[in-house]
Amino acid sequence: MSPHVSDRLSEYMDGALGVQDVERVRAHLDTCPACLQEYRGLQDVQQLLRGLPAPHPREGFMERTHWRLAREAAAPPARARFLSGLREAFAVRPFRVALAAGVLVAVALPLVWMTGSMGPREVPLDSDAYVRHYVMLSVDRPLADEATSTFVSSDLPEQPIR
Repeated sequence: MSPHVSDRLSEYMDGALGVQDVERVRAHLDTCPACLQEYRGLQDVQQLLRGLPAPHPREGFMERTHWRLAREAAAPPARARFLSGLREAFAVRPFRVALAAGVLVAVALPLVWMTGSMGPREVPLDSDAYVRHYVMLSVDRPLADEATSTFVSSDLPEQPIR
C-alpha cells in the first residue's frame, strides 16, 4: 500500500502536480477511503468558497495603489538610501567624536588588558610574617585544640601559650 497523499491533495486540486504525481495521487485515492474522504471534504470547501461573492476593494484603493507604486519607482534603491543615511549620520560632528572615542576604547582596552598592566600585582606571600601576625593577634584568646597550640609553640619557642 502506498503512503497517504493527504499532504498533496491541495496541489492535486490546483493542478500544480507533475504527471507522475497526479497518477500516483489518483491511484491512491482509488484504494484509500480515508484520503478519498479528505479529498471530498476539500472539494466541498472549495465549492462553498466559490459560491461566495467576489470581494470589492474599498473606495480609493486603486488610486492609493498607483500612487504607492509611482513613489516606489521614483525612490532610489534601498542600498543607496542606506548609504546616504550613513553619510548624513557621520556628517554630525558630535556623533563622529563619540564614534571615534568608542572605537578607541574598544581597541585600546583589550590591548592594555593583554599587556597585564591592568591586572593585579603579584606580591610574594611571606608565610612566616603571616603566622607571627596571627599569633600576636590571638595571644589573648584560648586556642581551639592541641594541634594549634603545638603548631604555634613550635614557631615561638620563647613564649608559652595559654
